[in-house]
Amino acid sequence: MFNKYRLNSVLILFSIFSVVIFSELFVLQVLDNEENAQQIENQNFEVFYIPAARGEIFDINGNKLASSILEPYLFLNLKKINEDNKKTYTQLIQFNFKEISNSEIEEFFKSKDLFIKIINLSQYDPEIRIRLLDFEAFEVFNLPTRFYPYNELFSHVIGYVGNPNKDEQNNFPNSINNKLVGKTGLERYYENIISGTASEVIVQNGNIVEIKPSVSGKDIQLVLNTKTQNVVKESLQEGIILANKNFETTNMIERGAVVVQKIDTGEIVSMVSLPDFDPNQFVLGISEFDFKQLNRTQAFNNFAIQGLYPPGSVFKVVAYWLALNEGIFPETAINAQDYIDCEGSLSFGFDDGSKQVYQDWKPDGHGKVNLSQAMKQSCNVYFWDIALKIWRTFGNTDSEALLQEYSKQLGFSSLSNIDLPFEKEGVVPDRELFEEWTISRPELVRPEGWLGGDLMNLIIGQGAITTTPVQVSNAYRTLLTGEKSSPFISLESSNNIIEKINISDEFVKFLLDDLNLVTNPGGTAYRSFQIMGDQIFDIGGKTGTAQNAGDLNNTSWFVGVDSISDPKYIVVTVVEEGGSGSAVAAPISRRIIQHLRESELTPVEFGEITE
Repeated sequence: MFNKYRLNSVLILFSIFSVVIFSELFVLQVLDNEENAQQIENQNFEVFYIPAARGEIFDINGNKLASSILEPYLFLNLKKINEDNKKTYTQLIQFNFKEISNSEIEEFFKSKDLFIKIINLSQYDPEIRIRLLDFEAFEVFNLPTRFYPYNELFSHVIGYVGNPNKDEQNNFPNSINNKLVGKTGLERYYENIISGTASEVIVQNGNIVEIKPSVSGKDIQLVLNTKTQNVVKESLQEGIILANKNFETTNMIERGAVVVQKIDTGEIVSMVSLPDFDPNQFVLGISEFDFKQLNRTQAFNNFAIQGLYPPGSVFKVVAYWLALNEGIFPETAINAQDYIDCEGSLSFGFDDGSKQVYQDWKPDGHGKVNLSQAMKQSCNVYFWDIALKIWRTFGNTDSEALLQEYSKQLGFSSLSNIDLPFEKEGVVPDRELFEEWTISRPELVRPEGWLGGDLMNLIIGQGAITTTPVQVSNAYRTLLTGEKSSPFISLESSNNIIEKINISDEFVKFLLDDLNLVTNPGGTAYRSFQIMGDQIFDIGGKTGTAQNAGDLNNTSWFVGVDSISDPKYIVVTVVEEGGSGSAVAAPISRRIIQHLRESELTPVEFGEITE
């Protein structure tokens, strides 16, 4: 009986407790729902981000190459818009900004954003701005606009900006709130430095309660020289026009690049790639038609770091260094001073299926030449003889890739690590690579794999080898300084790691003297440089003419040194399908060297077709 009484008491208490709980829940969820929802909304803060100004970019002399201009924009606070006032704001926009279509205005009000951008007010009377701000749904925020004062001149180096994709948002966190990211060039490479922290507009219940100011990006200074950049571009343009006038080609000649590098530091004082583009086109959005036109001409490619070409005879400097360092010379020569008979062809009985006869570019030959004369006249036979010596001595052994090892010491087939994105590394072929390609890219190699003939092609910069102008420039710089380091454009990257290469002062002098022979009487570039008079006795260089597959015209190369007695600059010029290096790339480089030596500039004139 007692237990039954206790059980009834517990049940009664439980029932009372349940009624109380359900009553409170009813009041909370039903009767007070509207009031609570309003309290939650009042406590809910929203944030609108205003992009930060990107850091400015300056050349070595303080000329501004990229800047951010603050401009006033009218915004509509959509939290302040309702059915009662929507018509009023529609009419205000229509009346004050007649260039905005009715369909665009309708889209404004459909936006899910907190604030919607209406128009740039910088071209309008300030009184309009003041008058519109009397209406609570209008706000004016200053937005940074990227501006490139020199238009196309630095397009490939500086790059351009655009809306970030998902990958870019992951890689560059500031781009999420700034809604902007560097797409190419220095704008991309230094994105985390140049971009700033966006301003935060904090809104509660539709009202702005706080504005946290933005933090602008950091300015960067470059080692580029605007005056030199102008001369380089003009010279390259003149050379391309001459190439089109003097060669009948399947394709119009329109692509080329020039790199001007300081020898002592590795600074890139000028880098030009053609065709180019105006990065200002991307600031407010480029049309699909214009984008396709630029893309068709490969205008977005920076051929100075992305153009992969066989280097032709400018690569002979590698064999030149190898010969002197290893004491490997043609069969009948004991040292660099010994002469051989450089006939118009070379015959050799390869037993691996390689070509048996190799024709020099000069059918009648070059007569008696030693190493210096072989560089001066770009005698292929002399260097083929060196390749044969390597093949006979080391073929099918661990030392077979001696030439490749020397080239890789100079940076061929590896990134230079210049401070620009999307650099290409190129290829220096060897037996191992051919074996790999037999599986992965069989269309590039014969079933027989690596042959002696491939080494013959490689030593004169032909065959499967590809390289970029900046690699060639850095390789020559390494040979002239004994230091291998990364070239750089911004002072942000000036402290790069230097690797010492075993190159003697005696070798450097020997090389400079032989490069000087190329621009003097009898040298392959003499016709292009003779207009400089006695100055040619203090200038050096190396021509290169690289054959292309099929019926494409040859690619034109020249590597120039501004002075033999006091070398300061290396100038590397390439014109894709531009023909002979001595006829096109050499005179382009000559005009640039005139500028570097502060001499009177003369027009680019078609040189002599040698190689």
